[in-house]
Amino acid sequence: MPEQEFNRHIQRIFSCVSGNKGDDSVAVDTPIVMSWERSLQHYGIDPSQPNPVQVLTASELRDYTQPIERFLRIAKAGVQYLHRQVADLGYATLLCDSNGVTVDWRGDERFSRQWKDTGLFLGAVWNEHQEGTCGVGTALVEQVPLTVHKGDHFRAKNANLTCSCAPIIGPGGKTMGLIDVSALHSPDSKDSQHLALQLVMQSARMIESAYFLSQFEDQWVLRLSSERELAEVSSEFLIAMDGAGKILAVDRIARRVLGREAGGGNLVGRAVGEVFDLDFDKLLDISSRSSLVLPIRTQRAGLQMFASLRSPQAISIKPVNRVAEAAPQKRQIPRPGEPLSLDYLAGSDRQLKESVERIKRVMNKPIPVLLNGETGTGKEMFAQAIHNASRRTDKPFVAVNCAAIPESLIESELFGYKDGAFTGARSKGMRGKILQSDGGTLFLDEIGDMPASLQPRLLRVLAEREVTPLGGETPIPVDLHVICATHRNILDMVASGEFREDLYYRLNGISFELPPLRQRSDIARLINDVLIIEAENSPDKLHIDDCAMQVLTEFAWPGNIRQLRNALRYALAVCDNGVITCSDLPVDVTGGQQPARQVVADTPRPSVPVLPETSAKVAAPPDNQDIVAGLNGMEQAERQVILDSLKKHKWQVARAVKEVGISRATMYRKMEKYGIIPPNKR
Repeated sequence: MPEQEFNRHIQRIFSCVSGNKGDDSVAVDTPIVMSWERSLQHYGIDPSQPNPVQVLTASELRDYTQPIERFLRIAKAGVQYLHRQVADLGYATLLCDSNGVTVDWRGDERFSRQWKDTGLFLGAVWNEHQEGTCGVGTALVEQVPLTVHKGDHFRAKNANLTCSCAPIIGPGGKTMGLIDVSALHSPDSKDSQHLALQLVMQSARMIESAYFLSQFEDQWVLRLSSERELAEVSSEFLIAMDGAGKILAVDRIARRVLGREAGGGNLVGRAVGEVFDLDFDKLLDISSRSSLVLPIRTQRAGLQMFASLRSPQAISIKPVNRVAEAAPQKRQIPRPGEPLSLDYLAGSDRQLKESVERIKRVMNKPIPVLLNGETGTGKEMFAQAIHNASRRTDKPFVAVNCAAIPESLIESELFGYKDGAFTGARSKGMRGKILQSDGGTLFLDEIGDMPASLQPRLLRVLAEREVTPLGGETPIPVDLHVICATHRNILDMVASGEFREDLYYRLNGISFELPPLRQRSDIARLINDVLIIEAENSPDKLHIDDCAMQVLTEFAWPGNIRQLRNALRYALAVCDNGVITCSDLPVDVTGGQQPARQVVADTPRPSVPVLPETSAKVAAPPDNQDIVAGLNGMEQAERQVILDSLKKHKWQVARAVKEVGISRATMYRKMEKYGIIPPNKR
């Protein structure tokens, strides 16, 4: 800043604080003048001092970020969303905590030196008592969104910056942080920052709503808007309720707008029926019979609103330290091919059982279900069980894997087509999966892989309850319940623009997290059940000894239930007398190691089948004797099983792999590893 402007800036501050504006015709906003006064008289800051902004070290920054990790995780998506809108205009985007510490930063890395020199960078401390009037510090003190533009800054060294900020307020009214966009250069007029301030306010509101929904994910949430069309995708305010309709929390806008309904008191603790013209039971009943948006009025003022009711979301299941359970009591196990019930799939895991009870409450209502979970956790089995337990059980259950169908075909697969709709189309056309599921359940597996071009069409089907086939002109009404599943984080995809936000809220009526196998508290019972099913429901003389059970319960199971079934299928094929020992488990489960803990002394332990030396010499040519001699007990047992199967089927690999339960590629790999050579190649 030139010296003349430098002196003029300082003189302007002193004049305004003293009440003498002099000849300066540019009006100064009242919050800025009040901040100047605090900076000068309370903080004792010299506006001419060029002291650099304090920047925390990495370890100091961790002390600020660790207590607010959950807030940071949610807020970062909002920061990313905002920065995409302003990056090309030369802004940096900052997320600060309630102390004014910059805990997240986005900006053009090409100008990182300039950003750092001005203090607009990660770890910078922008509180008012250190920097005087500035966007972050002053907005936190005033608790309002505002723009501190150029000469509004107290320190002369900051007088070229422009900063638009908005505080982020938590459910209890406490300030959680602040979001800011700042630029090194901008037009002189403060009005040029009007749009920037609006975008910042919008992003702050999005973060507040996301944090509120996260905090009360296991409660009912009433989402309210003054516009019917926006009620599902953009809530003006939020109210969390328990299962009896008692208000647990409201966000800051609801607190302000509905304050008069509480007679100046607190809404928390009141029944929702005291505030609105519908009690909780009627809310549930109407939302289950009509569209997801319903009109609602406040009791005292008669304020018209439009509401959507969000069901309780997934229960967070944390890893537990397990000790192998005792063998389960005898109970009815489904036969192979029999449908599995929700109760059976939940097993004896307490948290899963609670989650299933939640699903039972909504499965006959027009509330879509979103199943989240790792690959192999049984998402399609749960979807089928939900369908079987619902009133639609006698109607079709149609499953579509959005990741398995080529993008060029998925549109016709879903929506169908009329005859002659495109080259190669069937002469009579085709009913798509949506129409095939009319009256029943449509299961969209891997919904995160739904092509972006089809998301608007699917949204229209869900909103209008009708579908228009390709090449058709007349919409066809359709009645269906939608269940979706994914292993991806859809909220992250929404934040990055890969998945439509409005479609996400259409699909996410209730979210259900399927825990990975390693986190289930009833894993021993589950292992026994899967064993019986794989043994074709013939449990007589079947047993897993303590050593093998310890290995199975302590294994991480990256492939989840799918991997467990394959492991037990293999163990059944190689075990002796129906007793599975550690030696019978696949190497990828045991890692070639025995567990450290010893088997209980009085537990009968069958001998490990080790390939006799003479047999090995017969089975392998002389040049493979070293391979056989170097195998451990489990590998020798596996080799013997493969060899016996090949001999039994006269060395026809296709038949042997079916018996052993491995793929053809794995069979050839094992044969090479164990030195097994067919007679015609010796």
